[in-house]
Amino acid sequence: MSRQAPKDMAAERAAAEFNIEALATLWAGGEKRYNLIKKANEYIKNDPELVVQPPRNFLELSRDEMRELYVFAICCDTCWISNTIELAYEIGHATNVYSESFSMRFFVHDSLFRNVVNMLGNKEQQDRYNDDISNFRIFGCFAMTELGHSSALRDIETVATYDANTDEFILDSPTVTSTKWWIGMAGQTATHTVVIAQTVVNGKNVGLNWFVVQLRSKYTGELEPNVMIGDIGQKVGHAGVDNGWIQFRQKRIPRADMLAKWVSLDRQGNYTPAPNPAVMYATLIPERLSLVTVTTQMISQALTIATRYGVVRRQGNKDQQIMDYQSHYVKIIPGIAFMYMVQSTSDVLNNQFTVLTDGGKMDPIVYLNHMGDMHAMSASLKGLAGWYATDILETCRRSCGGHAYSAYNAIGHIIGDWGVMTTGGGDNVVLLQQCARYLLYRLEQKLEYDDYPELKFKSSTIYIKDAKQYLENKAWPTNDAHDCLKDFALVSEALNTILVKRVSCTYHHKLNSAVSHSLVAYIAKLTALWGLHVLHTYGDQGFKEGYLTPDQINSIEKTYLEHCKSLRKQVIGLTDAFGFPDFVLKAPIAKYDGDIYQSECLFSINASAK
Repeated sequence: MSRQAPKDMAAERAAAEFNIEALATLWAGGEKRYNLIKKANEYIKNDPELVVQPPRNFLELSRDEMRELYVFAICCDTCWISNTIELAYEIGHATNVYSESFSMRFFVHDSLFRNVVNMLGNKEQQDRYNDDISNFRIFGCFAMTELGHSSALRDIETVATYDANTDEFILDSPTVTSTKWWIGMAGQTATHTVVIAQTVVNGKNVGLNWFVVQLRSKYTGELEPNVMIGDIGQKVGHAGVDNGWIQFRQKRIPRADMLAKWVSLDRQGNYTPAPNPAVMYATLIPERLSLVTVTTQMISQALTIATRYGVVRRQGNKDQQIMDYQSHYVKIIPGIAFMYMVQSTSDVLNNQFTVLTDGGKMDPIVYLNHMGDMHAMSASLKGLAGWYATDILETCRRSCGGHAYSAYNAIGHIIGDWGVMTTGGGDNVVLLQQCARYLLYRLEQKLEYDDYPELKFKSSTIYIKDAKQYLENKAWPTNDAHDCLKDFALVSEALNTILVKRVSCTYHHKLNSAVSHSLVAYIAKLTALWGLHVLHTYGDQGFKEGYLTPDQINSIEKTYLEHCKSLRKQVIGLTDAFGFPDFVLKAPIAKYDGDIYQSECLFSINASAK
């Protein structure tokens, strides 16, 4: 069997009916970025300060060893600036993909901290901090969640009181539950943080505001006066991230460090609030979009591992590849399709958000008009991706049998790191409730007042423009779900009708018309599969509305299973296109060449020798 495995892998790869490298280029975002990613992977592969080198094993590192590794890695960030900006970015991205702990550290500084400064700070504040952020002269964190309140922002207890005599704010943590908690990079690394706090001016609580606060000396790392910090201790995952707690003891900061794009406070204490208090919560939108990006990075690795193992592992009376069993491939293939759908949707939303925020120069009126829609889209995508990706991970774990219990095969490590994704950025239940309220509002506006907003981008709620038509639909116009493979409109018609009737959410997928015909065909197959998967999974919602009949639901199931089977021989090509080198996957059972048994044995022997 050990000699058969590489042959099976080669045969599977040869069976791809499309150009794998072309699909990998599409997944990466184009030929230029695809080549930069390859160059970045080669750059970090043999760098001992970024990638753990043999005989050490990344999956054996202790918490202290992992943190030490990423102190070096963060220091290396400053060296990347000597490269071109584009390559420097991809080196950072490649390191993010290699380690979720490094990814989280980098994300906290480069996305959360920077985004708050740019989204909520005025031009003077942006100019004051951005160069130091970009050149890592300071390291920032994001002090939002509190021990007693998590991200329920209206209940935040940290207080910032304006002292007009000294032109300063006094930050205080009045209770134990006001302790800032889970703050990534706070435990050991961050020199600065952005803090959300109840703001008191002239004895009156004027609401929530964000402040930039220095935590440590930029030069010695010593804590600033009146700042208390500690590590929150051992976690289930992200051992390399120094999540910490922060308390303020009458910490004074200048008035100029209250972020003031939307609000203002003069020397005399005259306060002008934001045009909409919701802007103070808007920083969570890029956080959710980033969590969706991390979803594609982590879950596609797990799928690659499980898929490669599934095509070289043989078992059963006929000693067949386990991927050939319907019970196996019908679980794996929809997950692969989902990754392509999420990647495409994530790209669309990230581009829309970039246009909307305009690098911190966004027009206030335009931004406020679009924020509700961006919130609803990011909340629903984060919730959907989080829940289904959790199911995919469990499927990948079961699909690898006992080997998934070996730390050396990375599945367990991914599961540990993944857990925070379903709660970070907001609880999924709450997010989807918020999205549902937004959909109810949009539907009401359309049905009662024939009103739908003119937006600068295509909203995921665009189907509500035709809500009256969908409500008039009585039955799905086909009794043979195979028709969906020829006409995607049948799927979108069914989903939109059910969604309007049940007030749910919808998803849109982008197809790159510039790619080859064979790739278009396979992206189309994946799109059809995902549509059928949604109909198969949630067909009961259409049945409750009388829109789908039992015969139609049976036809959907039959077509869904057949379509999964039609993609069975493409699984290696589809997951190869995710572009993960062996050193990133870290799993002997996922070796590119299929020679898994010798590698697994060597790992165990090396571990025993230690």
